[in-house]
Amino acid sequence: MVKLSCHHCGHYWDYQGKTKYYATCPNCRYKVRIQPEESIKPELKRRDLDSRKILTKEKKPKKLIGIAAIVSRVIEKHQQNKSMLIQILLQLQNDFGWLPREMLTEVSKQLEIPLNRVYQIATFYKAFSLAPRGRHLIRVCMGTSCKVRGATTILDKLQSTLEIEKDQTTPDGRFSLETVNCAGCCALGPVITIDGDYHGNLKVVDTEKILAKYK
Repeated sequence: MVKLSCHHCGHYWDYQGKTKYYATCPNCRYKVRIQPEESIKPELKRRDLDSRKILTKEKKPKKLIGIAAIVSRVIEKHQQNKSMLIQILLQLQNDFGWLPREMLTEVSKQLEIPLNRVYQIATFYKAFSLAPRGRHLIRVCMGTSCKVRGATTILDKLQSTLEIEKDQTTPDGRFSLETVNCAGCCALGPVITIDGDYHGNLKVVDTEKILAKYK
């Protein structure tokens, strides 16, 4: 048995054939001269080994761009932990403003989670939006305590003033209007929040003054 190295493709193998002078490289079919292992020059061995390393070197991972890169950075921050799906979506929501379909698809792909599971989470929680939101997010509390104190009338006034329905955004992109089941401050009802700021004990005449502060 003789150790042979192909000068053409860098392949290295044990030759056990019967011919004495030349052998055929099993990798590229190039003719290789047969010589004892000890007669192969050290620098030739190094060159052959380097060639083999180049041929077997793994390709660099493809650089991600756009939404794929945004999703990748957030997922890496959460150590690719599938159980952190809600936190990942929350950060994407905060960074991007909303969750487009392409972003949810990338989350599904990179976390290896079924897309319908990602959509279930994104549509269940009010914190997520699958459409662009306005610069200011208005939420009207529709809990029992707020309702009996006039929350429905407040909502109607906001819809009339902004000329939109709930879950819509004004054409200029300034306001989005939503409702929530409870704002967590029943004693102050009726209550609305704008960008997280609470406005309680509201009367219909108060709404336009409050909106003016956010223009």
